[in-house]
Amino acid sequence: MTTPNKMKLKFFLLMLMSLFLLPLNSQGMQHEHAASGTKTDCDINTGPCAKTIELDNLKVILDINPKPVNPMADLLFNVTLKEGEKPVTDAAVSIDLTMPGMFMGINRPALKHVKDGSYEGKGVIPVCPHGGKRWKADVTVERNGKAATVSYIFEVK
Repeated sequence: MTTPNKMKLKFFLLMLMSLFLLPLNSQGMQHEHAASGTKTDCDINTGPCAKTIELDNLKVILDINPKPVNPMADLLFNVTLKEGEKPVTDAAVSIDLTMPGMFMGINRPALKHVKDGSYEGKGVIPVCPHGGKRWKADVTVERNGKAATVSYIFEVK
């Protein structure tokens, strides 16, 4: 079998497999999310979400724009750090986006400090082929030789 024919066969088999996987609609994915214990704790579509981490008792505020947060759209990820009411400008901040219960590839928008403790970066949240809408953002803050991570679980529209 020639190489182009092998590629056509692989493509055909991949498409055939996807036909069997597509019936696992969003209800199936919601069941999987519920089984894995991931409950939404951040309504990112109505506004930013804030949590406090033990690292220097920092307040970590996550926001994603534009709203509503839709998959396959150009998004601006914003993490704001505060120590009390003082902005934190000397940290390294990263964000890791995952879908609980399903591997959707590595998705880590690069964040840079822009001003007043605000770290921003652009990225995209992909569409789940099974209709899942629940995502997890792990925000890691590194400062003074220490690191801590806080998680936000939210849903896209």
